[in-house]
Amino acid sequence: MSVPCIRRATPDGNIERSGPVDTITLDDVARLSGVSRSTASRVINDQPGVRPDVRERVQRIADHLGFRPNRAAKNLASGRASVIGLVIPSEELRVDPYGASITHAVGRAATRHDLGLMLHLAEEVPGRTVHHILRDGLIDGLVISSVALGRPWVDELLDSSLPTVLIGRHPRRTDLASVDVENVESSAAATTHLFDQGCERVGTITGPLGRVDARQRLDGYRLAHERAGRSGRVVDESLVVEGDFRRGSAVEAARVLVGRGVDGIVAGNDEMAIGAMWACTALGVSIPGDVAVVGFDGTGSGLDTHGDVTLSSVVQPFDRLADTAVAMLNDIVEGRQVAGAVSIAPDLVVGGSSVRSA
Repeated sequence: MSVPCIRRATPDGNIERSGPVDTITLDDVARLSGVSRSTASRVINDQPGVRPDVRERVQRIADHLGFRPNRAAKNLASGRASVIGLVIPSEELRVDPYGASITHAVGRAATRHDLGLMLHLAEEVPGRTVHHILRDGLIDGLVISSVALGRPWVDELLDSSLPTVLIGRHPRRTDLASVDVENVESSAAATTHLFDQGCERVGTITGPLGRVDARQRLDGYRLAHERAGRSGRVVDESLVVEGDFRRGSAVEAARVLVGRGVDGIVAGNDEMAIGAMWACTALGVSIPGDVAVVGFDGTGSGLDTHGDVTLSSVVQPFDRLADTAVAMLNDIVEGRQVAGAVSIAPDLVVGGSSVRSA
């Protein structure tokens, strides 16, 4: 599709045009802005060394013309690929809404930062995967979901010189840049919410305790009991049951907890919260009348996850997590210092699964 040919820039900054041409070039932007080609290039590539008023004028004219720099030429000049990678296990995309939520959020964040995104699924052949990821110029860096940790080839990536940022925490290494949701206080808030609803025996279904997030959410559950200790509430260890973040594991765990007399359940994620609600229904236990339930993640929050009962959940801000991770990665690639670990507070969104009538 052709674009109008430029005639001249008017004193008020508008552009007069006539006749069609095929492309708008950097030379056109420079000529109409009254600057050199190198100055126009610095503006377009967001480089320093240009006065603010000149930068504003060049950018305004470039926007008005619809000028888009040639990405290949821009990458060649900057030495960047303008593409980042995301490493996440393929099973997370198949069976867990969390994985899909993170993937979509990182994709949106990459777009906002004018970057391409390459998805690396953690079921690929390890040697080939590492070779393709690390070969020169393929990507600028990696965002790695913490659920991919534990695979030797992912550890190899973490030990390489390729810039990386984790979404989540590494169970042992503190030298890695990471961004995560705040797990302890938010889990404590979910547990305290059930106390406030009149629950006296609150159990929890944890995620796999080899994972940092699962342990931190259990810490929050314990912290809520500690804070409520004045009322005689202490953790009954028989009410702590480990799951695996899948619905199926929560079905059996909930049966155990109901058999032990709980009137509230804090689940380590929404998938297990939904599984717990299924189990309660099968046992003839009403929600929230007999057992109030809260999840974590927000993937099921506000949905009719159980008949006409909406799920209460600690909702992760996926877009903020992803945008922060991509911005941190971009800073590392550009040689800027970043915080080692960033924590973002989620919100407890209360639905029908936990609110009891007064």
